Amino acid sequence: MEMPKEELRSICQLIYEAHQIPVYYVNTLGEVEYEISTSDMRRNPYDVPFKQQISLYSNEEDPNDFPIFFSNSNLNFFFINLKLENHFLGSIIAGPVLESEISDANISKIVDAFKGNVNKRKLIDYYHSVPIIDKQQLLAISLLMYFLIYRKKLDKSFVIQNNHELNLVNIESENLDLELSNGRRNLIFHSNLSYERVLLDYVKHGQKDKLKDIFDYSIIGEAELGLLSKRNRLRSEKNLMITGIALVCRAAIEGGLNDELAFTLSDFYIQQLEELGSLKAILKLTEEAISDFTNRVHQLNEAKYSAPITACQNYIYNHLYGDISLDHLAEICHLSPNYLSSLFKKEVGISISEFIQQLRIDEAKKLLDLTNYSISEIGTFLNFNDQSYFIKTFKKHTGLTPKQYRGRDRGTGSLSQL
Repeated sequence: MEMPKEELRSICQLIYEAHQIPVYYVNTLGEVEYEISTSDMRRNPYDVPFKQQISLYSNEEDPNDFPIFFSNSNLNFFFINLKLENHFLGSIIAGPVLESEISDANISKIVDAFKGNVNKRKLIDYYHSVPIIDKQQLLAISLLMYFLIYRKKLDKSFVIQNNHELNLVNIESENLDLELSNGRRNLIFHSNLSYERVLLDYVKHGQKDKLKDIFDYSIIGEAELGLLSKRNRLRSEKNLMITGIALVCRAAIEGGLNDELAFTLSDFYIQQLEELGSLKAILKLTEEAISDFTNRVHQLNEAKYSAPITACQNYIYNHLYGDISLDHLAEICHLSPNYLSSLFKKEVGISISEFIQQLRIDEAKKLLDLTNYSISEIGTFLNFNDQSYFIKTFKKHTGLTPKQYRGRDRGTGSLSQL
């Protein structure tokens, strides 16, 4: 393949515009460098885990020279490996598409598989954003894309036969507990199991002063890491650390950390981890994540808020994107509004409105870091209906405007290059 990088991206753009199929370029590290898809799909929270999974399909060890098809949770994809003089350059992945409109029964199966850890409404919205293309048309599109890339015509029967021989296993949505169980079975950091248990116990009980002993023992040191991916060491270590963060997240929830906050933190650190390019940086961020979870559990233990205030805080954590009124909080806590306000200020040290404002600004920071939502959209999502008030409040808490915060660490490298 000798075409210019710009031409390759143009082909991807044309395929997307003609058929509305999302197209991704995955580099040799298994990282999605650019994507061409609808804004609705990019904004949906379920697009990220699907992209993380599909990026594992391209293969530098034996890059087959034809379009390869696979399925994931009723979604269909194909990918084409990119080679130049037998050098693997990554893959172009097209999908997801549905063969037909997904049934309510299949949606329910996916929700049940996650034991309620997915938002059914958002999952339905995701599947409704996926284009419907039958398998024969998808095959024709793959042959067209292959021809445009390599200027080489393939026979349909050749592609079908070779895909049958590959016998790729469809990946269905698995129970998260099963995935974590697999992680435990593989020994999260491939070290002595007792030390894994000690670490998770420290997180669960907020024993932040004990973490140094664990880190010094090097259970996440380079020499003891196992290999979960044959692609390369960097991808392997990312996979291990993602498993580790998931386990630490669950331990923190068992220790009393609000589950919505814990899962949000987990997503935040995993997104940050995926952007890193060195083993040292990955290990450092993982230690920071473990420390963060442990510190938060420690703070909860130190705070020891009364049951009404804890219930009030949990409701606020889980409803940051909705309307939160003092009257409703008081109803939940079975207290009068005035008494709840007084008790909250006495125990927490700030008013309920200040507490809500702080959490919403923290959430806005995550959205600025992890999404492409506009600043006005983020403000609206978090109930700052006046943009100037949102900007003013954000600057009050962070010292930066939302625009300055989003641009503070962004590099100048182009994602349009292979």
